[in-house]
Amino acid sequence: MSGRRHVFTEDLYLVLGISRTASLEEIRRVGRARQRESHPDLGGSSDDFVRVRLAVEVLTDETTRREHDAWLAGGGSRRVRSQQRTQWAPTSRRSAGGGGRFRTPPRSGASKDSTASAPRRSAHAEPATRDAPPPARIPAQVFDVRRMAWFRTRWQEQPVYWPPAVAAKRAFTRRELTAVSVHAAIVLIGALLLLLDFSFARLTVPTFGTGTEPTMWPAVLFYVALSAAWLTLRLRVRAQRWALVLWLATLVIAIVAGVLSATLGVMSLFATTAGMQNPAFASLLTQAAIYLTAAVSGYFAWSSLTQRRVAVTRERLLVQLANESAPPAGDGKRVWGEPGQTAMDAGGTAGGTNPMRAFLAQRSVGEPLAQLLRIPGVRILHGLRLPGQSSGTIAHAVISGRRVALINDELWAPGTYGISRDGELTHDGVAFSSPAAEFPHAVERFHELFGEMSAVRGWMTVVAEREGPLEVDNALTWQRVRLATTESLLREVGDWLAGDGNRVDRLLLRDLVAHKR
Repeated sequence: MSGRRHVFTEDLYLVLGISRTASLEEIRRVGRARQRESHPDLGGSSDDFVRVRLAVEVLTDETTRREHDAWLAGGGSRRVRSQQRTQWAPTSRRSAGGGGRFRTPPRSGASKDSTASAPRRSAHAEPATRDAPPPARIPAQVFDVRRMAWFRTRWQEQPVYWPPAVAAKRAFTRRELTAVSVHAAIVLIGALLLLLDFSFARLTVPTFGTGTEPTMWPAVLFYVALSAAWLTLRLRVRAQRWALVLWLATLVIAIVAGVLSATLGVMSLFATTAGMQNPAFASLLTQAAIYLTAAVSGYFAWSSLTQRRVAVTRERLLVQLANESAPPAGDGKRVWGEPGQTAMDAGGTAGGTNPMRAFLAQRSVGEPLAQLLRIPGVRILHGLRLPGQSSGTIAHAVISGRRVALINDELWAPGTYGISRDGELTHDGVAFSSPAAEFPHAVERFHELFGEMSAVRGWMTVVAEREGPLEVDNALTWQRVRLATTESLLREVGDWLAGDGNRVDRLLLRDLVAHKR
């Protein structure tokens, strides 16, 4: 993802009263003093306290401080806002082609001609009042998950863990079985031809007397044992260095013996054609054929098992890695954290958000998420820190297999919420500003981390702070984020996660748990 990821509205160095070259230690020291001075419990202003806290959080992080300095050098908020609107323009699901997607252009600069087409901006911004007090009571949310498709699906009792606790046995391919069987048959048949007394290719020790030549059975059995040893190690993917040494030994023995037997056989054949009585050429040439055939078949058997060795080794490494660092396979733990526990933490909420309102919203959405545990592969995490950020959280994450649903929640007034063509939130068609607009950026950060290994989507959930109708309009959406009520959230997230509901990806789960705040 290119472009800046933060929106700044003022010079944060002026907020703290320090120079732009201030050291990290000075920023922290001055920041602590200013936060004590501006703390509401000590007689300060909540607005000033939020400004100071935001300044400290931005300037003490190397990445965000660099972005802030670039924003200052770039001339101010107009340029940054224009770039952000271009990057986060919504995606329309109602294109002319029907169901297609296209990225709508950002809203142009303010002018008389463009004012009429731009969404009206709320003068009081009721849904996003920064200092709005928490409501005394949130209306009860009524919905029935038993009517949802994912809830009615029949699931197996235990999911499939990947990587498993023990690497699964890999089935042999037809090519592997053929190559191994042919080599084993050639070695065994050749050994019998070299050992049996009635075989014309019997391998014997030459004698110069008139006695019977003894069979060289120790050498033949030694070769068979070497072949069986390397083939067993290769099939089991064990002690691969020893397997290579043993295979090379059998290959060299077979080639040397084959070349020597062939040379002697040719010499014997020439001697026979010259009138000399030497009928051993047939036996020697047959022995050479046995040796060389065993060498060739051994080479093909070794080569055919190369891909198997690579695959099995990779799987064992993944299993080892998972067993060392990931949650155990079959672990009964399915939920990390509690809904709302991070709302009161320092840096746990976006600047300007009332912590108590965030707590009520997270609890109202987080508790119903437990219904998704009916899907065996589902794991729930409450409160994830943003990658590369020291402040801010994603309220909830639900993972099943290799699908990650990131969920944020906001406590707003009843009405209809949607997305304008400029990527701004709207309430009953009126655009308003809210810290919640940072959520698509956070989802994109997680997509950058896990997009190659998983599918990442986000849902911004709206919770009514008082009685009244509440709806969302997803005619326009962000690229990876949709608006939702609690009921539509459970339906959409459940249906999406159910597509991989029988599996638990331990490594992906480990990486998400590492971001648990």
